[in-house]
Amino acid sequence: MTVNERLYARGLFDRFDAARVSQDREALAPILIEIEISDVEGTIDRLLDRPPSTN
Repeated sequence: MTVNERLYARGLFDRFDAARVSQDREALAPILIEIEISDVEGTIDRLLDRPPSTN
């Protein structure tokens, strides 16, 4: 399943889109965890068009 399909199947698409538009990292993380995305922080960085952190 694609990310969009996972979001839609769990009824999270609108909540995800609102968090993405407002660039709310704290709201995006639990949504991505719920749809079983393995690299949550990296995915958020890509969604918000930010370079990944170098820890």
